[in-house]
Amino acid sequence: MTLLRRHNKTTLPQQIFLSSLFAIIGINGNPKSRPYVAYRTDPFDQEIVSTRILADGVETRGNNGRDGDNIIIRKNRAAPIIDTHNDGGGGGGDPRCPLSFRLGSTHSAHFGASSSSQQTNHGNNYSSGGGGVGTHTPPIIYPLHPDFDAGSGRQILLTTDFEVLEMWTPSSAIGTHADYNPNRSGAGGGVEGQSTEQMKEDEQFPLLFESSSFYYSSPIVHDVEGGGVADAILGDYDGNIHLVGLDFEATKDHTANNNQQQQQRRKRYYKRISIPRLFVRKSWFDVAINRTKENEDMANTQNNINHTKWEDFEPYHTYFASTTDTSWRGEHDEQKVRGISANVLNMDLNAATGLVERKRKERRTVKAIIDEAGKENNRHQQQEHQQHQHQDGHHRRLQESNVANEPNEDQPPLEDFPEDDVMFQEDPALIGDDYPMIDAKSMDEVTSNGGEQEVEAANAEPRNWGDDYYPTDDKMMGEGIDDYAAYSRRGGYGYGDDMYEPPAPDGWASYQEYQNAQDKYYHDSNYLRLPPHLLSTCTLAELPRAYAGSSSDRIDKIDELILCAVSYYFDEDECKDPMASGAGKSFGKHANADGGDETEELRGRYVANAVMGYNLRWKYWSFQEVLDLSTDWSAPMGDIVSGGTAPINSNAYGGMGAWAMATPIAVKLDGGDKNHIIVGTSLGLVYALEAQWHGIKSGWPVQMRHPVEQKVLVEDVVGNTNLEVFVISTGGDLVSLNADGGVLWARTLLNKDEMTSDNTKTLVVRGTSPLSMGDVDGTGRLVIVVVAAVASTERQHLHRPDKHEIGEHRLYAIDAVTGDDLEHFPIILNKGTDVSNSSPMPQPLLIDLHEDQRHWLNQMHGLSTDDIDTIRQINRRAAAKLDFTSSSQPRPHGGSGRGVHVVQPLGSTLYIIEGSTACSQTVDVGDTIPSMVQADDVHGTGGLDLVVTTSRGEILTLESDTVSYHPLNVWNAGVTRAPGSSNAQAHGFSSTQGIFVHPNSRVWRDILGVFVPITFEIYDRRPNIANEPNRQVYEVEVRAGMSAKRAIFFRTYNMTGIYTERVQIPFGPGYFSLTVSLRTTHGIVYEDTFHIGFNVDYMGGLWLIVFLPLILASIPILIFRRKPNWEEDEDYGGSRSGILGRAPPP
Repeated sequence: MTLLRRHNKTTLPQQIFLSSLFAIIGINGNPKSRPYVAYRTDPFDQEIVSTRILADGVETRGNNGRDGDNIIIRKNRAAPIIDTHNDGGGGGGDPRCPLSFRLGSTHSAHFGASSSSQQTNHGNNYSSGGGGVGTHTPPIIYPLHPDFDAGSGRQILLTTDFEVLEMWTPSSAIGTHADYNPNRSGAGGGVEGQSTEQMKEDEQFPLLFESSSFYYSSPIVHDVEGGGVADAILGDYDGNIHLVGLDFEATKDHTANNNQQQQQRRKRYYKRISIPRLFVRKSWFDVAINRTKENEDMANTQNNINHTKWEDFEPYHTYFASTTDTSWRGEHDEQKVRGISANVLNMDLNAATGLVERKRKERRTVKAIIDEAGKENNRHQQQEHQQHQHQDGHHRRLQESNVANEPNEDQPPLEDFPEDDVMFQEDPALIGDDYPMIDAKSMDEVTSNGGEQEVEAANAEPRNWGDDYYPTDDKMMGEGIDDYAAYSRRGGYGYGDDMYEPPAPDGWASYQEYQNAQDKYYHDSNYLRLPPHLLSTCTLAELPRAYAGSSSDRIDKIDELILCAVSYYFDEDECKDPMASGAGKSFGKHANADGGDETEELRGRYVANAVMGYNLRWKYWSFQEVLDLSTDWSAPMGDIVSGGTAPINSNAYGGMGAWAMATPIAVKLDGGDKNHIIVGTSLGLVYALEAQWHGIKSGWPVQMRHPVEQKVLVEDVVGNTNLEVFVISTGGDLVSLNADGGVLWARTLLNKDEMTSDNTKTLVVRGTSPLSMGDVDGTGRLVIVVVAAVASTERQHLHRPDKHEIGEHRLYAIDAVTGDDLEHFPIILNKGTDVSNSSPMPQPLLIDLHEDQRHWLNQMHGLSTDDIDTIRQINRRAAAKLDFTSSSQPRPHGGSGRGVHVVQPLGSTLYIIEGSTACSQTVDVGDTIPSMVQADDVHGTGGLDLVVTTSRGEILTLESDTVSYHPLNVWNAGVTRAPGSSNAQAHGFSSTQGIFVHPNSRVWRDILGVFVPITFEIYDRRPNIANEPNRQVYEVEVRAGMSAKRAIFFRTYNMTGIYTERVQIPFGPGYFSLTVSLRTTHGIVYEDTFHIGFNVDYMGGLWLIVFLPLILASIPILIFRRKPNWEEDEDYGGSRSGILGRAPPP
């Protein structure tokens, strides 16, 4: 194929515009870092890296202005958790910090065996066979159905490990408006008779996404179309992004009568977006291990400000496939059911029949895979022995936490889907049924535009165009636009153009000879297409739109992007073809193989990662950047020991590779005009990319000594009003960086003597939880909280993760300014036989469970030195161990110290620790807790609820009658604090900035009138903010929902304080979730959400409009009526003089 195919309908200016456009959106995807070959090359040999963190092992301490020249980081000796009064009944704790909760337990409709278990739940009739009913990602808590049936409570949205999206809502015994009582105790009001413990599944749920895995990613809640109906954004393992409505769309035909509307089938919005595959050169491996040849070829390439020579080095060239490249996903892909009822009884007959048939076929395939896996395993063991590879790991598979060689027989393999738009309908005869509206007429109108397929009703207008080009004039775009992907690989111009032929380059006899050589070099046969996988949750970011023009509408000045860190590799569970003889080239579902990847050894050569951004407004991938390229260290080595000049070694460098397992975030690091996307990779690199031009920010990337697999954390803690970036690696290296990538402090979690003992064994950190941040001891300083798995290993296996045996889990609390350990930390949570190598380490939840929280509001404007000393004295008294007797007065709920509590699940145990005293409570829930605990007022009682999900599909709510709800003391959006605050990661009371709505405005009620009064408070206690007036800019926006299209108020403030604004909701009567958000100069978004009714019972006040004028008009008549004069009555002897005072005429 040629780099530029002929297009007779496009002119030269159009071609130049299109080539420039593709350069902007990142079709060309060369890796930014130097590719790495496990056991042959050095991953730290990176010219692109500005700083290597702890490269020499020397730690750096931050200066807080009080410790002078002390540069030694203070580390405490780890101590076991204090559990002085364990009752032996599954719970226990310290009487210094008593806690009291009511337990609410709700089982999933598909409750059964854990998805990580190899057992089969025979009593489960669910189609996936009992596996995958649990969840390994945290749920989302949000008022998705803000109506009086749910009262002032909120819904819980979660995905199971496989196929299912569930929504749980507070159960109410009485759900009518007549029972509403706004004076009910608590900040939120409520509904009389509402249960305070029970949850029920929403009548429209669960929804089924056949053959999709949500093992690694949590749902994102957003109103994608701006129609007032919240949608869920789901990223599955196979590189698909599902957009599904969480409610049916409103009926658009308002002229139909009631009977006709009831007969109309309701529609649910659904859209699937497929991440494109990545083309990687087959020969890159040979060049990488031959550094002599590489250096020769690199001699004539140069770096510049926003470009690295690795992006021009052609043997490492990569690019993205067109979205029309979907045939590899399987011929039966369109038959899959997605976003419809998971109950077979409520499905359309054709959909249910097809589902059952596909499940039977998948079970037969999986059984064949099991038989083949045993033979394959024996073959690999013999091969590894012959090649002396000495490695116990296996090539990366679907879920590394499971036993790879014994998959669950009832667990179906995953499938990938192309991008499409589908509306689902409901049959009035079947409750909850929402099958695809495919019939003979609509099937004739299935269209394919740029790889995006739509199924619409007859005569419907298509809503979305292909995502491979800029949506502008059809004549401008021409035909076959996807062919320009080939042209943009080289980034040249005029190549193969019809209008002129460029001169021959130096060393070539003619341009045609040069063109033929280029065609041969960049032919598709020289590339492999790697399938995409999502190993982390995507993030939703609102960024300023480039070339927004002078439009006065704010919606025209922003773009909504779904940012995903994508890993490209061959999953061995998907590369089996048990139905064929031998290895074959079909690789199961991976049809149309490109060759050169027939064996596990060959497939292990290709691992890459990229940052991808999908523009929800313009419906195309506007951000595509390849970051790293490597081999898989856990794959069989094969001929990795052959050829090249690079030496052979046995160092796996802690499992480094080109995987992307951390969620990206978008912020303005230096508070300027440029937004930056920050993400870490398993090659230890942390990138800061400019969101508009995709260049690397000066001073970045930095490189850690171990993989970076957790989301970075950003906050302003130093006082220069620029953001600091906190990064932790899997090996326990923690660093604080400034906006330019400079090191403020860097340390290891372990003490030096623990890593350098004289014994043959040493301690290492083998993985950590994500970072959390908050004011742990209440003294006003921000603290980083993290859990680390500490393992022991022999010294020669220091860099081999598969040779580490985890011995304990530690909880660390580290000063964000200096890097010092906080008093009472680290704490050993479990040790010895209680530790499992496969135990998940969820992110710690920082939440205040104290009975009295009024001091937080008092210290929002900062603390003086005297205030800090007073708080420390309070904490010391609270930490003192007292002798409690039956006559002793009990401590208040949560203890008498200040600060927040750390809620940390490990295994089946929930640890709740008071940060200022290390006083602890433990609760054993009887099942593994794989995800972060969430906190919110789920039931609308005005109290705080802790929401715990288990690996077997159980939802537990720990409800407190003592801890009052406050919008700053919640965590309800998975790994972020709020659904719209993807980059705000500090605990609300502790955060340096924020906004919250006062209780008088957030009371759950129905407002009658034109305007809604909202009282909110803006606070900013960043260090040195008083001396930075240009940073005192606070953009406040109010939305009737989540979409920027439903913004009803916007104003910029230059001072903190309490404000009351009157807003109007132009979307008619109804129930609304109002979102009040604050955007700072660094692009960090803080939000508070509450729900109300707006003129819902407007008919109830209509009688006033009708009868009030009549009543007012009747009042004068009743008051000023003429009193009767009985003397004038003729029958009573009157004078007969009449009203004129004289006698009537005769």
